[in-house]
Amino acid sequence: MTDSKRASFTAMAEKEPDALHRQLQAWFRAEGTEDAEAVLHCFEPGYQMVGAAGNVVSIEAMHVGFPKQRGSRPTLIMEISDVEIRHVEGKTALVRYKERQIQDTGTNDRWAAAVLVDRGEGKRPGWLFLQETFCP
Repeated sequence: MTDSKRASFTAMAEKEPDALHRQLQAWFRAEGTEDAEAVLHCFEPGYQMVGAAGNVVSIEAMHVGFPKQRGSRPTLIMEISDVEIRHVEGKTALVRYKERQIQDTGTNDRWAAAVLVDRGEGKRPGWLFLQETFCP
């Protein structure tokens, strides 16, 4: 990967957590597109998430459950901060960020670390792995 391509991928990877969470927030609030694939295409084959409570979610489970969750959290606000690229190697980046979820039922914060994959010039990075941890 050339230095300019690496810099471009790194810049896109740094913006990706906020970009995805804007889409997720809209989905859970029943705003925007009704096409679940518009969000699910962000995840790579083999994607896996270890949620803040320790549950493991596969891409297959997401394809089954995610479409049913549209509008399930109409007051949800998701805020992303403290984004940091921790490592870039070849076509992957490790990105750490803080996520705040605000709803009428309360607020929770979590740290997240994601492995993102370079899908090629001009394309958003794909999500391969996500690990979340609740903040005290």
